[in-house]
Amino acid sequence: MATYNIQVLNSSGFSKSYILFMQPPQVTSTGGQPVVYTNAWVTFNGIQPGGTDTVTYTDSTFAYWATATMPVGPGTTMGQSGVAAVDITAQDSVPFIGTVPTGFGPVTAGGAASGSYRIIAQGDFNSSNGYLFGLARPGNVPNIPSPVATFVAEPNDTFNITPVINFYVADGAYVPGQIIDYTQASTNAGTVSFTGRSQTNAVVTQGTNGLFTTQYY
Repeated sequence: MATYNIQVLNSSGFSKSYILFMQPPQVTSTGGQPVVYTNAWVTFNGIQPGGTDTVTYTDSTFAYWATATMPVGPGTTMGQSGVAAVDITAQDSVPFIGTVPTGFGPVTAGGAASGSYRIIAQGDFNSSNGYLFGLARPGNVPNIPSPVATFVAEPNDTFNITPVINFYVADGAYVPGQIIDYTQASTNAGTVSFTGRSQTNAVVTQGTNGLFTTQYY
């Protein structure tokens, strides 16, 4: 499994905080196409002028569930949560049990679309439980998955999640896992994509003009 490094270099001339986030995955369900929210995957806090911070990650993918203690939208933070390691090349399936003890059941190979995994919801919860499903990857803390994208869970439904491996770096102070406004945050962000590249390292620099540039090595 390949290991990747994304380094943020603050050449803006000001002390800045940054976030790293991903393009939302493609999500479909038996009942339609849920609204997918983007989470602040990795946070870089208080980088001084000329300073850097780096995150190292792998291709590890996790199915994710959480509770929302407030209406779901930009600014929402995650409550109780859990993950299950999944393999998108094996098109893994994982059931979710909403009753206590809440969490994912055993992962089985097959059932999802190509390049995807799927979450199978039971009929043992309703909207009042405030459950979210989504995608997680190891982030600020190595080997501990952090939410990348979430959507409102619906009971008695099956959700197919296809990750899109494009990354963005934007300035701003956020709590890890907090839902952000993807459309606004990605407009002036730096972009990173290792797809089709032999390089596994990227440096995203914010210049004195506030714009981002990306170099690979």
